[in-house]
Amino acid sequence: MNFVQSEFLWFIAMVFTLYWAAQRRTWQNVVLLIASAIFYGFVHWWFLILLYSSATLDFFLGHMMVRRPKYKSYLLIVSVAANLGVLAYFKYFNFFVENVTQLAENIGLQANLSTLAFILPVGISFYTFQTMSYTIDIYRGDLKPRKSFWDYLVFVSFFPQLVAGPIERAARLLPQVETPRVFVWKNILSGLSLAMWGGFKKICLADTIAPYVDKVFILEDPSGPMIWAASIGFMMQIFADFSGYTDIARGTARMLGFELVENFKSPFLAATTPEFWQRWHISLSFWIRDYIMVPLLGSGSHLSMGRFVAATLITFTAIGFWHGASWNFILFGIFHGVWMTVYTLGARQLPDRVKNMPYGRPIAVAFHMLLVSIPGSMLFRETHIHRLFSYLQKNPFSATSDEWVATSVIMGMVAFVSVPLIFSYLVERYLLPRVTDTDWMLPLQTSSWAVLASFMFVFYRISSGDFIYFQF
Repeated sequence: MNFVQSEFLWFIAMVFTLYWAAQRRTWQNVVLLIASAIFYGFVHWWFLILLYSSATLDFFLGHMMVRRPKYKSYLLIVSVAANLGVLAYFKYFNFFVENVTQLAENIGLQANLSTLAFILPVGISFYTFQTMSYTIDIYRGDLKPRKSFWDYLVFVSFFPQLVAGPIERAARLLPQVETPRVFVWKNILSGLSLAMWGGFKKICLADTIAPYVDKVFILEDPSGPMIWAASIGFMMQIFADFSGYTDIARGTARMLGFELVENFKSPFLAATTPEFWQRWHISLSFWIRDYIMVPLLGSGSHLSMGRFVAATLITFTAIGFWHGASWNFILFGIFHGVWMTVYTLGARQLPDRVKNMPYGRPIAVAFHMLLVSIPGSMLFRETHIHRLFSYLQKNPFSATSDEWVATSVIMGMVAFVSVPLIFSYLVERYLLPRVTDTDWMLPLQTSSWAVLASFMFVFYRISSGDFIYFQF
């Protein structure tokens, strides 16, 4: 089920009513289990088989680690291998077969390999990482295995964040599942505001600019200005789309008494690549850091430059490959890994006069956007490697008069999308701290609901696409 489908409005209204009518935590969790099963199996019921199989395996392996501590390393290997094996089979098998076949043909061999014909289970990358964190934390001694299988299933299948995150750690979400939730009007109103703002970003911003971006990337030979303008447009589209989903997830969860981790903190105001990944898809960034990069760096007091560079590149290659079974995502990860290394090591070499220069941060933000964020968006959007290389060879200032008009239209749409995002940033930073807990708050909330609902009604399209991160 999609958050911006009309069916979801009826669904969440029914769940909200039954959930708070239940009052007792046990019955509330039953409502969440049933609702999550309906939400995830709405289109393809067999998705539930994979979800519950993965969850069940990790639940019992977690208990076995405590009962058989001598074998907990082997049990962890079973958990990781099973989860990554399922993920690799459904998400990466075809990629592997296609590349092996192409390589064999290039060296003159005949490879009779066939790909799999199935739909990629929605959200498999998200819930796989979430269930793995449960067994890894138990292995490390940071978490105790849960006694209630049903509470654990609520953690794994919690429908607001099941399909596209944020990726919640067991140590953070499970205690909320196990604790009684209290109906608090302030949280209900705050959650509704956040969810409506997320819906606005998806329907009115992301889906409005998407056709302009798509039309450029399907052209056989777009000009340099057009392709760079479309890359900027996609940068804004994917932010509005993904952060919009996260806002709806966090807002919906808050109305049910849960607080999900914040996933975005104004990422395009980052001045460096390390700062960017502390602001963009935060739940993934910190998951990868804690479970991949930190072990690769080791626990010794001395860290060599070679080990740091290798660990960084491996980590970001994993981030890229997590996003999809395509070479452009791998390049996207390597690209960010290189810049992560450059910024981390280069910052130490900068003289103080450069670090403290006037307007240094705005210049650094603009520099990072031009050299990292915009090219990174192109790498993320264009799946054909040969087209990517041709784009990078084009003159970014050479185009016909008609192409310049098209470029201007795209940049106009970028401005259209940017204005509400900038306005919301200013409101959140300067206005809300002044009016929260005052008599002005409720009138401002209800007025914003009316404005957002009106815009969503006008901009809503029956043919609106899924959220971009559904494919991951």
